[in-house]
Formats: sequence, structure tokens, C-alpha cells
Amino acid sequence: MKLRVSTNWDTALLQPMAETGVVEELYGKMAFDAVGGPRPGFLLPQVTREQVADYVAACHAHGIKFNYLLNALSLGNIQYSREGFARIVELIEWVAGIGCDTATVGTPFMLRMVKTYAPNLKIKVSTVARVNNAQMARRYEDLGADEIIVDENLNRNFRMLRAIREAVACELELIVNPCCMWPCPAMSDHVISDGHASQEHFRRSHCYLQLPHFCCTRERFSNPVEIIKARWIRPEDLAEYEAIGYRRFKVVERFKNSRALLHHTRAYANRRYDGNLLDLLSLPNRDNYVAPCFEYFNQPEHINMEKVLRVAQMLEFSMSDLIQIDNRKLDGFLEFFKTCECEATTCERCGYCQNIADTVVVHRRGEALAHQREYDAFIESMFAGDVYR
Repeated sequence: MKLRVSTNWDTALLQPMAETGVVEELYGKMAFDAVGGPRPGFLLPQVTREQVADYVAACHAHGIKFNYLLNALSLGNIQYSREGFARIVELIEWVAGIGCDTATVGTPFMLRMVKTYAPNLKIKVSTVARVNNAQMARRYEDLGADEIIVDENLNRNFRMLRAIREAVACELELIVNPCCMWPCPAMSDHVISDGHASQEHFRRSHCYLQLPHFCCTRERFSNPVEIIKARWIRPEDLAEYEAIGYRRFKVVERFKNSRALLHHTRAYANRRYDGNLLDLLSLPNRDNYVAPCFEYFNQPEHINMEKVLRVAQMLEFSMSDLIQIDNRKLDGFLEFFKTCECEATTCERCGYCQNIADTVVVHRRGEALAHQREYDAFIESMFAGDVYR
């Protein structure tokens, strides 16, 4: 087993990460650059190119590879302009020049660009490409991918995971601690919007308030069964995936603080976690994340600054205050999915996750309802346009 872990650029993390014996690679990107990635820049640590270059060298000194993300799903068509194309080429060449080992891409266009302008870089296909069947995996391998992050929506579809593993020779990677709703109709919209909110050329053209995030978060703390349905993988269940040929696992998020990143990495390295499952997942938690760059929201030309303060207040929130799921009570949870394909039925017909939720979830409904009213009011203000007036 090898782990790939997000970075927050804290060099103090490198030694304990190396000491786990299983962290093979750290990955990250600048908050804003020409290509962008599927996290808004205001959530990420604001680092310079010099800091990134120094960090890559420090990773190598600790025997850890570095993977730079070039995986926005949409470039806003800047690639079809002289200036935009040149900026993309310059960024790719800089990534290679500072010694990065791998670049993660989200589209065939970016894959071809990296192969053309930085042929020594290994290429990893991002989960945003939604490689979710054997033929799509073959197509990306034929394009030159060295590794593919399989669509996390497949994490409980063992038949398809086997088919993909048998179809390609390249490395495959699974994300272990996502918590997006399954299935999520806003997933593509969310990824594209986040991508534009991490691109330099769009930095001041809008003020992105992460509406998809608030809509999905509201649904999860109101209906905890949605957390059970999400496609996380427990540390205890890694062996089930190794048994079908998966050896590389990805731990997210890039805006977690050092304590949380190390805590989560050790849980997966140790293959066991005794505690609230939510502590490991990508969910709001005031104790797990670095402070956002609130300066980004200082854009009175786009939004009502008084009303947007509600966003900052809503970020001071921990899902684990409302919901607890004892990870130990989920032993054996995965067995059901070895013979059941969720894609072939509906949750109402199946009922498995609801039965699990009824058994293992502790839900503080009263407190959740108070947060729900707050979220509903904000979401309504977005659709009514009040936040812009």
C-alpha cells in the first residue's frame, strides 16, 4: 500500500509523513494559477512560486515525490487565445523546472500539453475526468496516462473496479475519504465553478460563494443517511481493494491543517480508526482546516459586503457537532456492496444505507434544524439575487 496525501505547504509535516513508511507522494498547487484546480483559491494557503519550489525540494530530501495539480475541468477557453496558451505553457514548464515528479490533469487537452511541453513529468488523470468504466480507462492510457485516479463514485462498485483494473496496465488510485453526496447532480457544476475560482484570469471577475457546497452540506447535516451513502473507504477496508489490485490510495484535503492531515494519514497507514468517522472525511470542521483567505471576498463591485459576511459566519461550523458515527460500528459494512450495485437500483428500493444510518448515526436534530434554517436563508438569498444588491 502507498498513500498520496494532500499538502498545506507546512514543511514540519514532511518528517512525520516520511516516518509512516507508506506516504509516497504529496500533492498540491498554488491557490491561483493559469490552469486552476477543483478547489477555490480562497480556501487554500496562499503560497508563492518560490515557496512551492522550496517545498518540492524539501519533499525530495525526505524521500517523498511531489505531484502538481493542473486539473481544472474548464479553462474558460483561454487556451484558444495567444496569451492564454502561452501562460499555460509557461506554467507547465515551470512545474517541470522546479523538479515536480508528476502532474495531475483533468482533460485530454492538458494531458497532451504536459506530454508536449514537459515530457519528463509523469501524468496522472484526475478524478474530475470521471474515469468510471474500463473503456474510458483504456482511452486515457492510450493517450499516455501513467496513472489514473478512478472516479470516487465507483468506490463501492466492485465489479466495475475489477473491470478497470483488468483493462489497463497503468497505476490506479482510489480516493479514500471523500464525502460528496452519492450521486450528486451538482458535481460537474461544483468542480467547474471551483476551477474558475482558482484561475488567475478569473480572480477578480466574480466573487464565488460556493453555492454547490452550501446546498450539499445542508442536505448532509439534515439527512445523515447521505453521509452513509457517500463513497468513503474506511481504513479497515483497504485490504478489500488491495485484493482486487488497487495499491495506491489518496487522502484529501488540501486546506486541512497539519494536525488533521497527519491524524488522517496515520489512521489509513495504521488501517484502523477508533472514533467518529466524520473526523476523517471532507466535511466542515472548524478544528481541521486552515483559515480561508477572506481578502478574496472583499469585492464590493460584485457583491453586497454586509450580506456576504454570513458566508464567513457559516464557515464556523463542525459537522461532527451535529452527527456522530462510531467507526467501529461499521465493521462488515462493505460486505453488502460486493454483490449489490447501487447504480442498478434506487435508494428507496434498497434501503441498506438507511438501515445502517438508523443503527449507527447519532443525530442532534434540533441543532441541525437551526443550521438548516440558516443555510436555507442563505441559499434563498443567492437565488433571489439579494446577495448582489
